[in-house]
Amino acid sequence: MSFSNNVFVPQRTCWTVGGELRETLFWPNQSTVPPKAVMLLIPGNPGLVDFYVDFCTTLHKEFPDMDIIGVSHLGHTRFSDNRGLIYRCKKTHSLEEQAMNMIEVFDEIDREYAATSARPKMLLLGHSVGCYFAQKIVECREHRVDRVYSLFPAIESIADTPRGRQLRLLFQPGFRQLVAGMVETLRWLLPVSTIYRFAQMSGSLNHENAQLVVDKMLFGSCIRSILKMASDEMRVIGGLDEELYSRIGGKFVMYYGVGDEWVPVSYYHRMRDVNVDGTVFLCKEGISHAFVTNYSTQMARVVVEMLKQEFA
Repeated sequence: MSFSNNVFVPQRTCWTVGGELRETLFWPNQSTVPPKAVMLLIPGNPGLVDFYVDFCTTLHKEFPDMDIIGVSHLGHTRFSDNRGLIYRCKKTHSLEEQAMNMIEVFDEIDREYAATSARPKMLLLGHSVGCYFAQKIVECREHRVDRVYSLFPAIESIADTPRGRQLRLLFQPGFRQLVAGMVETLRWLLPVSTIYRFAQMSGSLNHENAQLVVDKMLFGSCIRSILKMASDEMRVIGGLDEELYSRIGGKFVMYYGVGDEWVPVSYYHRMRDVNVDGTVFLCKEGISHAFVTNYSTQMARVVVEMLKQEFA
């Protein structure tokens, strides 16, 4: 069997964008012609792109002639660079810095594909606060984005949601440092096998995701970055940008959950009233906000149907 037949997707790489090293997963077009679409996946928080492997792999099996590119958020994960060396991000980035660098990621991708003979459709797929980043890209690159798929969009008044009120203390500066320090202490005191068991006992992670959390995310620097971004989300993301969705809402396909404590159903009804040109769904499948924990395949099937409409 040839070497190429043993190269599996996603392909794992990293690249420098705006002076920042980006952990990236890539599901390349499997056809012999240029891809008909390119999708940029923007994770929620925590922003570990590995959480989305099953989800994106299912999409790619249905649409093998589409390129899918997923990037982790800056500082949210430890990963190996292209030489195999562990990369540790030393900076804690603000929400604004994350958003600006994500715009640069889109620009790099868009330039790459604009140079091809047949420009593919440029699609964004955001999850949770990833939808806020997608919104920021569309605000300044409106004519270069063909469609935005927003899953459980955390784009409005996060601090006023049930979960936002419950977890507000966790995101305060002193508490963030305390939690990050406790994580570092646990890694020093306990064997990794014990930490794995604790992660699985949480009940919110399956076996694979528990391993990802411990191996790639459960470090003091990563926890500081994750909690810093969450704190900024509470402070920065306020009222719905009604002007944007009234003006170019037709670019958006949006999917809201029932019983979502980060994005209450009242936000769905408000979006329906504001975004009269877009497509706004309310989940009927019982999929949770954190779909990557247990509902990746179900969520992918929903998005497959959305994409069939796009390519019809």
